Amino acid sequence: MRRVHLEAAEDHVERLAREHDPVGAVKELIWNALDADAIKVTVAIERSATGAVDKVMITDDGEGITPEGCTTAFERIGGSWKKHSHTTVGGRPLHGRAGQGRLRAFALGAFIRWTTVAKGIDGLRKTTVTAHNASRNDFQIGDSTPAGEPTGTLVEAWGRQSVVLDRLTADRARSLLTTEFAPYLARYPKVEIVFDGEKIDPTAVIQAQSEERVEFEHDGAMETAVVRIIEWDMRVDRELHLCDALGVPIDITETRIQAPGFDFTTYVLWDRMTEHRGDFLLGEASDGPVASLLAATREHLRSHFRKRAVERRKEVVDQWKDAGLYPYRAEPTSEAEKVERETFDIVASTIHRHMPRPAKHQKATLALLRESVKHQPSNVNRILDEVFRLTSDDKSELDRLLNRTSLSSIIRASTSVADRLDFLAALSHMVFDPEVKKLVKERSQLHKILENETWVFGEHYQLLVSDRSLNRVLDRHLGLIGRDNRSPQPVYRDDGSVGIVDLMLSRSRREHDRQQHLVVELKAPKVKVGDKELQQIKSYALAVVEDAQFADVRAEWDFWLVTSEMSKVLRAEARQAGRPRGCIWDLKENEYTVRVWVKTWSEVIDESKGRLQYFKEHFDHDPSVEQAIDYLRHSHLPYLPDALIPAPREGQTGDTGAGVSGSTDAAADLV
Repeated sequence: MRRVHLEAAEDHVERLAREHDPVGAVKELIWNALDADAIKVTVAIERSATGAVDKVMITDDGEGITPEGCTTAFERIGGSWKKHSHTTVGGRPLHGRAGQGRLRAFALGAFIRWTTVAKGIDGLRKTTVTAHNASRNDFQIGDSTPAGEPTGTLVEAWGRQSVVLDRLTADRARSLLTTEFAPYLARYPKVEIVFDGEKIDPTAVIQAQSEERVEFEHDGAMETAVVRIIEWDMRVDRELHLCDALGVPIDITETRIQAPGFDFTTYVLWDRMTEHRGDFLLGEASDGPVASLLAATREHLRSHFRKRAVERRKEVVDQWKDAGLYPYRAEPTSEAEKVERETFDIVASTIHRHMPRPAKHQKATLALLRESVKHQPSNVNRILDEVFRLTSDDKSELDRLLNRTSLSSIIRASTSVADRLDFLAALSHMVFDPEVKKLVKERSQLHKILENETWVFGEHYQLLVSDRSLNRVLDRHLGLIGRDNRSPQPVYRDDGSVGIVDLMLSRSRREHDRQQHLVVELKAPKVKVGDKELQQIKSYALAVVEDAQFADVRAEWDFWLVTSEMSKVLRAEARQAGRPRGCIWDLKENEYTVRVWVKTWSEVIDESKGRLQYFKEHFDHDPSVEQAIDYLRHSHLPYLPDALIPAPREGQTGDTGAGVSGSTDAAADLV
């Protein structure tokens, strides 16, 4: 065992390790294996019990590193034998030149171990090299021993669980490896790279590819480079790979062109690329050959994708026609129809990758889009304008988001947040506006609307019964706890009558083997609640307390009386010392608890706004009264007071509810 000290500053070694880029480290170690003429390279990832990356292992069947070569390889940065050669022993093109690849392993773990078998003077010999990130400059090289296995190298990294390291398990890691090694694997089809149990197979995800020559100026003369474009059937970063003449990447930069709807990678092959390895960082700002090459390449890409957009449009439209999904039948007969058809084809083919997969949903989406183009073209323009006005940072964030979820899920989540904000504004308008609250009826309007908006009372509840007698409420409770039938005697209130409750919501608290129920008694906004209404809800609670059928049931019952305004006596009773605000009763009887509350609409709305405050601030949506009323008309039109129902437009039959329902269904199909 001997220690080799790397002659370089510690902070310089740390920078070269690039510990924030584990995917880049894996790529570099794969290139090291290929530079050793490996035919198969396997990257294995071990995960901890929590799913975090615990260990990374890169195995290859290359030529390995001889015992003598280990000292040379680990004692200094630079000076690699590759610097003086352009091909491997087997005649393949070399990727590495600077001898820095081994340092990238520190991005994968705190402990690093190389186990390598190579053919030396004394035959096959195995050597182990270890290192730790606490002292990146020191490498422990073990004594070589005779080996009975074939040549190759195993690199192991462990002991560094982090969120950064978990990037290796994301889909993006596989796409980055696919785009990096696609030209090499195409040139050497016998080479195999396996990443996390699956083979890297670019041919399986290539949609189309092209290769053309471009000219650019260098030292007063015209140079020629090859531009290879690969279109993928997967999400990829739009990268521009600068390669030598054999397709080995020297550096990667941004594509910086607009090509909506295309996932592609560009490879620029130039025989003098290696001579300008250090120019790439300044290439964008300089007037040298790299800048000229990049400018010519990007102009070629713009021209290429303008043509491909036309071809793609025709391909997509023909597919829709063959499948019977295209919403137009006959050819256009006028100039206006021709313009409409062309506009539709452009918009539809641009968004086709985000459309739902089922054919019937695609058909509904295309039909809805046709109507938008025909009757509401301004809406289409606004949507496209919003998309294309995104900043580079916004587009990057959207791309990251789409790697984790779908566009339809983003739309549904955003719509849900906006709808809830709109509904709270609408509810405030209905229960507080002096003129509107006089018109809102309790059971036929406010009650019906809240049946579909029970989230305002708490996210954890689900609606069990609505506008039912107290007997039905208790029946549903017995069903939840597994009792098929309750006794035939009904449950009566204290005065012998059968009460009608408005809403009963329920949730299960399994960790305590309890059921929790919320019974909500609504009052019309114009009603001033007093002792009469309080006694009514107390009688509901008392019926539960005194019924012997529920004496052994572990449950919590909360009864809410919700109102806009209450009497002074009731307000005082709702503010008793030693109890939460609004709590009138807090009874514990046998195995269950019964509480009675008086809640104002202000409290209910404020609590709901509190739950949505974070989204409101980041969603940048503070709905106006007009937007709130629009939401009510869209979602609850049959239950609105006449004053909030829009007058039928000229030519309408007045069956407004059906029209709204149809629009909602169509919109649901779209997302």
